[in-house]
Amino acid sequence: MTRTFPLALGAASLAALGATTATAQSDADRLAQLEQRIATLESRSEAASEPLTFGSDTGTTFELYGYFKADFIYDSGYELGNSTFGLVGMDSSDDGEFFNATVNQTRIGLRTTTQTSFGELGTEIEIDFYGGDSAFSTADGNVRMRNANLTLGGLRVGKYWTSFMPLSSYPVTLDFQGVAGIPFARQEQISYEFDITGNFMGEVAVEESNGDSDDPVLIGAVGYDTDPLLLRASAIAGSVNDDEGGTEDVYGFNLSTTAQLWDGATLDAAYTYGEGIASYLVFLGDDLDTDGDPIEVQAAYIGLAQTVGEDLTLRAIYGYRENDTGTPDATESLSSVHLNAEYQLIESTSVGVEYFHGTRDTFAGDSYDVDRIQTSVTFNF
Repeated sequence: MTRTFPLALGAASLAALGATTATAQSDADRLAQLEQRIATLESRSEAASEPLTFGSDTGTTFELYGYFKADFIYDSGYELGNSTFGLVGMDSSDDGEFFNATVNQTRIGLRTTTQTSFGELGTEIEIDFYGGDSAFSTADGNVRMRNANLTLGGLRVGKYWTSFMPLSSYPVTLDFQGVAGIPFARQEQISYEFDITGNFMGEVAVEESNGDSDDPVLIGAVGYDTDPLLLRASAIAGSVNDDEGGTEDVYGFNLSTTAQLWDGATLDAAYTYGEGIASYLVFLGDDLDTDGDPIEVQAAYIGLAQTVGEDLTLRAIYGYRENDTGTPDATESLSSVHLNAEYQLIESTSVGVEYFHGTRDTFAGDSYDVDRIQTSVTFNF
């Protein structure tokens, strides 16, 4: 009897130790499994955040980008439609108040990147829905090709913003058409951008003309960028067809700047002068007058943007354009005022409101004006 209790106690102790060891092993196994699950989830998360790769030999990656944008528009005085492009045809025949809504500005793009022995080869294809008749006025849109190009180093081949345009100094408006007085075109081109020295860079391009021409245009640009100051000058030369079966030489130049004025404040401004280059300005127009001579045109804009905190941006932009000659009912001058506020609701979604006032004066002395309130919702992806 004296030995039974110690033996029983020892057996119980061994059993308890075995149970403890088994429990410890079980906990260790569960911990290892949990760590493995976490590692698997983290690896999946990292893989999901990386660009999708296809073609193991080429190592090509692609990126889908774009945004959804819905605009709700109220015009007073004249129905401009889905954009303010109707400003160039504004008269007294359509006086009243009008409401329109559109999603035509919604944009989708695809970029690819491939590493080659010559450097990084990139491609871009971008569409929106401002295709089709009357899409800029009141009609629903159809798919339209915006950009389609290939890049290698500073070389670009395909359709892209014209090198004549001061793209880096372009003011932001909720309205799709933009500011009166700015060069604007997307053209098929072969362009090359290169560093000159220090903060200077250059660009040369051969582009398909945006006017009525069978010849290309030649464009050259030089820029000085110190960030917070950008200065840029560009020049364009080409020809347009006249009614006699011949051609007329056309030319123009643009001077632009972007400057950081104080904390959160950015100034954009530009001046354009030329003869026969109305087709390269945002509201288009005739390049030649009724005598077949190039029309002299001057245009300018200035815009100020101010960020307030991290989510709110306020903007005020004025644009002006003047033609030297034209028929009595043709446009002598256009002006535009944009006042807008844009608020970032969440990381990918913003809302905005904009007031627009536009005027059109004719060579006959008539003057017309219109007011617009536009609200927008934009989701970026």
